[in-house]
Amino acid sequence: MLWRNDAVGQAGLRLPESATELVLSTALEYAPNWLVTSVDEAVERLVAAGGQVVSPPAPIPVGRVAVVADPFGNPLVLVDLSAGTYVTDATGQVV
Repeated sequence: MLWRNDAVGQAGLRLPESATELVLSTALEYAPNWLVTSVDEAVERLVAAGGQVVSPPAPIPVGRVAVVADPFGNPLVLVDLSAGTYVTDATGQVV
């Protein structure tokens, strides 16, 4: 476990021998989350390719997030870590 945030019902897990993080959530519907360098730029590129904005870019504690749909209507969550990563205590709980 990389981090845990009981207040929002989420935990981040590192996959073995990988930089991939799997985030589990008890309160959100499933949708693939894609880590991007810039949410705003990724949204622009996706819209230019025929996608649609479902939820516009907005701030979150670790950066920015937006929900988009690809040209086939599949939802994608775009996340950037422009504000850094969660700070955790010794047990991995977000502080």
